[in-house]
Amino acid sequence: MKYLYKILYKTLDITIISIVLILLFSCSTKKNTFSRRLYHNITSHYNAYWNGNESFKEGVSELSKSLKDNYNDILHVYNYGTKKDVKSIIPNMDRGIEKASKVIQNHSMLFGGKEYCNWIDDSYMLIGKCYFYKQEYGLARKTFDFVIKQYKDNPIKYKAMLWLAKTYNQKGEFQKAESLLSMVQNKIDNNQADRKLEKDLSSIYANCYILQKDYKNAAEYLLKAIQVNNNKDLRIRLKFILAQIYQKENYLDDATEYYTQVIKMNPPYEIAFYAKINLAKSYNVKTGDRKAIVKTLEKMLKDEKNTDFLDQIYYALAEFSLKEKNDTNAIKYLKLSVSTSTRNKYQKAISSLKLADIYFGISKYELAQAYYDSTMQFLPKDYPDYSVLKEKTSTLTNLVINLKTIEVEDSLQRLANMTEDERNKRIDQIIAEVKKEEQKKQDEQENAQENMPSFGQNDETQPNNNVSGSSWYFYNPAAVSFGYSEFVKKWGRRKLEDNWRLSNKKMIAYNFEGNNKSQSDMMASDSMKYSTSNNNGRDKYLKDIPLNKKQLKESNDKISKALYNLGFIYYDGLKDTIKSIESFESILEKFPEDTVYSLKVYYQLYKLYALVNNQSKVDFYKNMILTKYPESDYAKIIINPNYNLELQAKKNKIASLYKETYQAFNREQYNMVVIFSNNAINNYKDKELIPKFEYLKALSIGKLENVDSLALALKKIIIKYPNSEVKPLAQNILNHIYGKEVDVAKEQKTKEKEKEKIQKYSLYHYNPDTIHFYVLVVKEKNVNVNATKVKISDYNIKYNSLDNLSISSILMDNIRQMITVTSFKGKEKAMDYFNGIKNSKYIFSNIKSKDYKDFIISIDNYKTFYKDKNTDLYLKFFNKNY
Repeated sequence: MKYLYKILYKTLDITIISIVLILLFSCSTKKNTFSRRLYHNITSHYNAYWNGNESFKEGVSELSKSLKDNYNDILHVYNYGTKKDVKSIIPNMDRGIEKASKVIQNHSMLFGGKEYCNWIDDSYMLIGKCYFYKQEYGLARKTFDFVIKQYKDNPIKYKAMLWLAKTYNQKGEFQKAESLLSMVQNKIDNNQADRKLEKDLSSIYANCYILQKDYKNAAEYLLKAIQVNNNKDLRIRLKFILAQIYQKENYLDDATEYYTQVIKMNPPYEIAFYAKINLAKSYNVKTGDRKAIVKTLEKMLKDEKNTDFLDQIYYALAEFSLKEKNDTNAIKYLKLSVSTSTRNKYQKAISSLKLADIYFGISKYELAQAYYDSTMQFLPKDYPDYSVLKEKTSTLTNLVINLKTIEVEDSLQRLANMTEDERNKRIDQIIAEVKKEEQKKQDEQENAQENMPSFGQNDETQPNNNVSGSSWYFYNPAAVSFGYSEFVKKWGRRKLEDNWRLSNKKMIAYNFEGNNKSQSDMMASDSMKYSTSNNNGRDKYLKDIPLNKKQLKESNDKISKALYNLGFIYYDGLKDTIKSIESFESILEKFPEDTVYSLKVYYQLYKLYALVNNQSKVDFYKNMILTKYPESDYAKIIINPNYNLELQAKKNKIASLYKETYQAFNREQYNMVVIFSNNAINNYKDKELIPKFEYLKALSIGKLENVDSLALALKKIIIKYPNSEVKPLAQNILNHIYGKEVDVAKEQKTKEKEKEKIQKYSLYHYNPDTIHFYVLVVKEKNVNVNATKVKISDYNIKYNSLDNLSISSILMDNIRQMITVTSFKGKEKAMDYFNGIKNSKYIFSNIKSKDYKDFIISIDNYKTFYKDKNTDLYLKFFNKNY
């Protein structure tokens, strides 16, 4: 209480002094007298500057509470958030700028080049910091640069240099930042600057190197920053970041030491959690305390506060197990990580990826495919090697398609070889088991969330998989997983809702070979055919069983084609020579008589065994080719290794290229088809073959991308090559896609007319650096214009109080009014305003979207627009350029 009285008396003293000074002396800054210096120093400090600085500190505090760190990556020393994050603190920063500006305007006493009001330099610094936190780095840079030049003999210039270095860091101009920091360090070393500056200097240096991913230099400055800083929260953060760097650079003992220090400092819950998780990940098998780490993680699993973080704890246990070379435990924990990951999509992706890599490494390709597919659902596209993972997933999906074809046909043939009674009895068992499985799934769905099965759990180690050993594929969990992958491949990942098929985001299957279903169509239809509502009755199961010679031949053809495809997928896509050999030899074992693949298989095995140095097998397949197919090109190549080169030299180059392209298409190597076709289209002018290249390219693009890309490419062929052989083929597929006759020529004429109309907007000119306005066009009948103007004015006062914006309105015609906000210096400032105001529920909550259009427009285009009054036309220009 005594202390409170002292503060009260002190405040009253200051207030009384200020009042007396106001009464006795003029507040003019024109004369340099003691009384006026005293007045302006006291008034500027305890009035405008104090209020502005408090507003700034409140904003910084509010921002720090709202920000979230990304612990999946090495933390930055400073987290300033995104433009969206800082939107809420703009009023605080604007108030800080406003108050600091008043200090400068009303209290500056500059005489003989010397400033006699002590708070002017601080006010400039406050303005710079407010701009910095608003992320208006250009204005912040100019302000700090002014302080440095204006106050050359004032120690404040070194603080300004540090803030300017921070600004350069945020703009990615690291060399400029390092240069400034080096200058400050030199001044400190020569006792020309306060050594206390090293606290911020070391931290800013560290952040500069972290942003550049130069972790070696970052660690050096983090160690310095830890030594010179006494702030507990900052030291915790710095030590945590240093531990992260040591962990990344594989200095596991050092990482363990610093994570342990962080935990002992009683940090905030989130940092403590991640320090414990990373402590486990940094476990050194040779020197680490295994029992302590396991005990910590198991304790974390039981803590209710960690319910939303179980996936990360299990992932840490998995990494811990991998370091101990315990793959069984690692797989178990990774599956638990996947199944408990309900909110953290990134963690779900990383856990799935780790599982996929493990299964891939032990050649369990079907399981690997399932987890790679799950990974790609949640993995961000900026993840390192994203494209490599996508290609691997695609390869494995093709592998699984062919493996499932073989599994399905083998199952069907086994049923075909049974007696009728045996077959019916087996089908009855299947129906009973399917019903049982369905009931079990229904029960699981009604249980609590923790009992729900996780995605990707489709291997032999999973519980509740009592029917997985059966040969019948329709209720096999692996087949279900494959069916899901096939559905995604065909339709995309769609929300379960009415008319879900209408979302044409992925390519629908199209048929190039008469009425025979593609493999993906067959599997998709099987999945629907044997769905939960249609599994009763033998007829549904008997339908696809090959009971006659024709059906058996078709089934065998599917198996041999799938095995042949597998041979190339294993070798070309997975670099697994042994598996490739097994696939090709399986064709010869299953079909010892000559087939369409026999010669090709002999030649592939001849080459593959040469790669594994098995000379006896090389000689065997060489003799098979020379004996059974002596006149074939393969035999001639074996006899004369240069034969293929000579043969190619005799042929027209483009014809040879077309053959390769066609073969690549048959092998479903669609990326290769596109590459070969582009080569031919760009380098040759063959009237007969170029349209064929275009056609193969179109089909391949359809396979790689979606049905819209396919349709577009086919239309281009029909227009560009109206007399070619491929036009009727392209037209047929196009008609099949749209389910009706498509008149491409008519569509083209319509597009050309539309293009002519669109060219009208060339009357507008793009000039991003000129003055811009914000325009809101509303239907006068449905929108209260005056109320809307008031709301916009309120918005401007709250978020753009320093921009001196004006609001006006004018009639456009007898239906619409145009509300205009002026003026913005350039496109960037105007777009910031546009992006901010469009999310304002206060302004737009009672206005229907059909009743207004808004955009920004340059001052020159504004005149043109008001004359033309065509909102849709200008919006086309706006959407294209802004």
